[in-house]
Amino acid sequence: MSNEVIPAATKLAAKRGFIRTFTQTLSSVIPITAIAIPTTGDALLGVALGVGGALVSSVLSGVASYLQITSSGIPDDYTNAGVNQQFRSNSEV
Repeated sequence: MSNEVIPAATKLAAKRGFIRTFTQTLSSVIPITAIAIPTTGDALLGVALGVGGALVSSVLSGVASYLQITSSGIPDDYTNAGVNQQFRSNSEV
């Protein structure tokens, strides 16, 4: 009998969800910086605020994704993608 509270497959899906959400949110660095520079009137401060804001929001979004998957289980989209990948790898043999 296993003492794991969270199954290994769910942990893996949660890690993938964290990475996916983190990188998607990190792409907001350019728009945030583009807004922060004219708002502050200082290019260096605007870039610092833009990068800092994007990093903070990326980490928070990634953690939210990780916690959502660990608490609710693997989403159907992730499960279907795994089944499709397994089917493709078996059909190539």
